[in-house]
Amino acid sequence: MKKYIPIQLVILLCVLCACTNGEMNNLTSAKTEKHKGRMVYNINGDTYYPIMYSAPYAKVRTPFTADGAANYTNFTEAGFNLFEMTIYIRSAWKEDGTLDIEATNTELIDNLKGIYAINPEAFFQIRIMLNAPTWWHKKYPEELVNYARGAVDYNMGNEIAKAPRASLASERWQKESTAILKQLLDYIQTTEVGTRVFSFMMCAGVYNEWHYYGFPEEPDTGIAMTKRFQQWLKTKYKTDTALQNAWNDKKVSITTATVPKLDERKKHPSGVFRNPEKERRIIDYFVNQHDVVERAIYGYTKYVKEYWPSDVLVGVFNGYFFYHKGGFNTGGHLAFDKILKNPYIDFIASPFSYSKAAREAGGTSQPRAVIESINLHNKLFMTEQDRMTHLPSRRTGITNLTNEAESIAAMRTNYAQMVNHATGYWLFDFGDIGNWNSPNMMADIKIQKEYCDKILNEAYTSSADVAFIHDFKSFYYIAETDNPQSDELQIASATGMSTDAYKSGVAFNTYLLSDLERINLDKYKVIVFGITYALTDAQMDYINTQVKKDGRTVVFTYASGITDGVKLDVDRMEQLTGFGLGKLQLNTPPEIALDNGATIGLAAYFQGAGTAIVNPLFEVKEEHVEVLGRYANTKFCAIARKQEEDCTVIYSALPLRNPDFMRQIFRQAGAHIYSESNDVIVAGGGVICIAASKGTGGERAILLKNGKTVTVHMELGASKIIDENTGEELF
Repeated sequence: MKKYIPIQLVILLCVLCACTNGEMNNLTSAKTEKHKGRMVYNINGDTYYPIMYSAPYAKVRTPFTADGAANYTNFTEAGFNLFEMTIYIRSAWKEDGTLDIEATNTELIDNLKGIYAINPEAFFQIRIMLNAPTWWHKKYPEELVNYARGAVDYNMGNEIAKAPRASLASERWQKESTAILKQLLDYIQTTEVGTRVFSFMMCAGVYNEWHYYGFPEEPDTGIAMTKRFQQWLKTKYKTDTALQNAWNDKKVSITTATVPKLDERKKHPSGVFRNPEKERRIIDYFVNQHDVVERAIYGYTKYVKEYWPSDVLVGVFNGYFFYHKGGFNTGGHLAFDKILKNPYIDFIASPFSYSKAAREAGGTSQPRAVIESINLHNKLFMTEQDRMTHLPSRRTGITNLTNEAESIAAMRTNYAQMVNHATGYWLFDFGDIGNWNSPNMMADIKIQKEYCDKILNEAYTSSADVAFIHDFKSFYYIAETDNPQSDELQIASATGMSTDAYKSGVAFNTYLLSDLERINLDKYKVIVFGITYALTDAQMDYINTQVKKDGRTVVFTYASGITDGVKLDVDRMEQLTGFGLGKLQLNTPPEIALDNGATIGLAAYFQGAGTAIVNPLFEVKEEHVEVLGRYANTKFCAIARKQEEDCTVIYSALPLRNPDFMRQIFRQAGAHIYSESNDVIVAGGGVICIAASKGTGGERAILLKNGKTVTVHMELGASKIIDENTGEELF
């Protein structure tokens, strides 16, 4: 006899299935997808360019004040339907382990309702700050971050100092904060505005950007981290004997190992570098610390992605490389390659660089992340556009924009960076009345939004023919603690080199070394290896056989390839670069005199002139090369070029600098030069942005890739965006 399932049961199963997918609660369904070469939002089946408005603090945050309502109205009228709102779960985390509904409404839900009343088409991203509350810090001191520079200051609120904060290694914090997170997600679903949520951002660490708490104070020597470090060592070394051999310490054991103290971190016997043969303990600790941060991110993103009943986007701040003033080991994002592989992360965000060169009038607006690697992994990159305008702001000292014209110019360069890299951004409003609360600025933003909507249906193409390669893992072998030579070197290699590249007139991309084999090298005339000090044998072989070919120009800087993670070895640099190299000792800060009469050194745009004596330095010890520069006031060759069988190779003993010198190298390599003016050029994705150097204006000749030259008139300090193919002025 056949058994039939009653029709009522079938219906019930269908309803339960629909509920599981978020349909019963009419929850929004969202995902990122590649559309005509760009990563975009798909929200309930409709395509959106990833651009939104976010007001984090002060009276502009709430739609119930005059200024707040004006800003949400302004952005709605400019075509924005995507908005972000923030909640600190510490505000709603009660000591009995339950969610404070009243606080949640005040901080989050009521504000979403107010925005929704202004814009009934609105969808929301919610930024969830995972910090533990003050009562938790006092209750569980053994779970807190401890600092090598001194004791926790319970009266301190600044997270970049010795504030009381839950260690990112604390299992208790992760378990209990996740319990509150669950209640928060459950409650959001019960609200009308909860049905409009399309994205969550998971945040912790300094400024909620996953920098380790108090990183300048050299964390984390606390109990929770020490326990985690010992677990990490057990996984890596298995036995005490293996650990003792690695650390050259016959007294240490896995169960007694501790986090390195300040005096050990401050020793720099090998100058810029940590010697892995002698300083493995410190290297191991920092690898462990970044593993701790990555594990926490993985846990929270996985939980939200799997627990929320409908498809929802999940993202984090990460991948900061440009402008990070030291502290990559203690507070950087050195496990970024794992973040890129995290299947629960849809988007990765960073602000613009905080260097003066990026944020001043005529600046680059360079995002802090290595964007093209994010694109390679099919994740969306979002820039937090927190660049101040001339209007009053709760933040000071970050910008020097003094009038509306300069503000509009900066906005346009910001925008061009987004279009150029096929990314998105949110405008992050720190203004007292709203950063962009003026008719002229909002008119420009409306034009930008309309252009975003237009190019959604146009194929994206990158115009870059120069690529810069950098590496996070190299920082494990750099001695950073109180070491000005490594500080100046990394600032010049990252921020300085890229700033001058923008002014050289080329279009360029940035990638991570770990993605080298993913890159389509055919499009690039020049490959520049920046901070790439730690290379495996396989990576060196790939560079020598696949990168050095097809007539390409390959540039190596400073100590490319000096370590394989086992030892420091100049022979490896020679095998990589093809130049005979030797160590050099100078008793003055390094400076190179170029053949064109200029000099380059480690001068940083926000630190003044390079003042550190650097050890080690290197010279080219080979006769039959073209000398491009020598160490100032010496005969020692510092920059050289030579022709190999199917490529040109350049070695520079310091980071490549000076727009005129870089332009000369790029032009000889066959790269396209848009401008000779030393203005910032951002080109690609259909647009060219010309940002006039501060205090300058006049006519600019721009050479398009099709061979046409157009003349652009620049008002004093202006930024202009023109069509990449026709030269037509767009705005």
